[in-house]
Amino acid sequence: MSIRLASNVIHLGEIGPSASTGNAADKRRSPRRRIFKGAWAAFNDRHCSIPCTVRDISETGARLLAEGTVNVPDTFELIVDLDGTEANCEVVWRKGKEIGVKFIGAPRMVTPRRIQTVTLLVPERPATLRRRPKTEEGI
Repeated sequence: MSIRLASNVIHLGEIGPSASTGNAADKRRSPRRRIFKGAWAAFNDRHCSIPCTVRDISETGARLLAEGTVNVPDTFELIVDLDGTEANCEVVWRKGKEIGVKFIGAPRMVTPRRIQTVTLLVPERPATLRRRPKTEEGI
């Protein structure tokens, strides 16, 4: 620990690379990305599965949200249908409906089972409050 005195203010802090990281969550091996994707925790040779949601993911693990966290075994296969990611996982922590997992080996990319399609819906013409003129066909 270092003590620095600058303009009558005492700063207490750590010396070294951990000084820039404020808490334990920032000391991860790889940065995590926040996502919100549906997934499956599959086990027993994929004969059993529990639906879950991937809340954030990194190269080494993920944070999952599942209703029956007690039912999720300590090791399982995480399957994200939307982007074709499959990974063998080991549970590191459980807290309420959340599960923290680390990947056993590198995640595999397979052909996605579902494809997310976003279609832009544009009206034929802009909406207006004016009445359309009557045509002879409409009379």
